[in-house]
Amino acid sequence: MGPYINGYAFGDIDELVKIVERVQKEGRRIPDLQAVYPGVTFKSQSEWISANTDLADGMNQLTSTLKEKKDEIRRQRIERGMDEKFSRLTSKELPSR
Repeated sequence: MGPYINGYAFGDIDELVKIVERVQKEGRRIPDLQAVYPGVTFKSQSEWISANTDLADGMNQLTSTLKEKKDEIRRQRIERGMDEKFSRLTSKELPSR
């Protein structure tokens, strides 16, 4: 699935950055999984918070890299034929919650 997901996702870096930022924002609100799944054992809340912070930091790095290398990514897509193959996407909007 990687070539297809990446093929479409990286076709519009500005839109991809918005999606990553939205995922990051929504990921900051961790639901009370113990209440939702009372019979399942989860990591402690402190471990979740730490892991979520690490994930958010990684997503910050990803968005920074995407913004900094946008032109290079575009150039590589054109050179490799990815832009031609995946540029016909008709809808880019994620459904609203």
